[in-house]
Amino acid sequence: MKKFFKIIGAFVGLILLISVICLALILSKSTDRTAENSTDIKTILVLGSRINQNKKPAKITQERLDAALLLAKNNPQAKIIVSGAKGADEPVSEAFSMKNYLITHHISADRIISEDKAGDTAENIAYSKKYFDGKTVIVTSDFHLYRALYLAKQEGVKVEGFATKTKVNNLLYYPNYYGHEILGLIYAFVFGKG
Repeated sequence: MKKFFKIIGAFVGLILLISVICLALILSKSTDRTAENSTDIKTILVLGSRINQNKKPAKITQERLDAALLLAKNNPQAKIIVSGAKGADEPVSEAFSMKNYLITHHISADRIISEDKAGDTAENIAYSKKYFDGKTVIVTSDFHLYRALYLAKQEGVKVEGFATKTKVNNLLYYPNYYGHEILGLIYAFVFGKG
């Protein structure tokens, strides 16, 4: 019986160690906003996230779009790719909603490229990379940037990242976001996608 508990203890310890390492990697990119003052960006990729039933971006998606607006203002030459399919519980594709948001915030439609087939981060990058031209910046949430950059490297593309600051009304969202991201990062390391 003692041997069984030792095995269980070792397994739990290993899971905790892997989780701590993944969390450290996630946090290592969570404040990366070096592209904020760049004026030589040619392509901005905004990774999709939740869309509300009223067809408008949820708060976390809006944070990403607002960061893209900041970069677009400093880089009027940059094209903006909005990437994301329609989730089962979403009324429209993430790309459609994000494009409309950018247009209502005075971004010309001819600057926006919609990629509406991607169902996850790896697909966001794989389906969007054909539009990359020159210096490219991926815009996503602070807790998600490390995985996005890792998957971009797996796709063989050179990009920079811009981490949007996630603001929540309920602190219990943080364990959900970071817990999900730890699992997503482990999946990305093992399978190279996700």
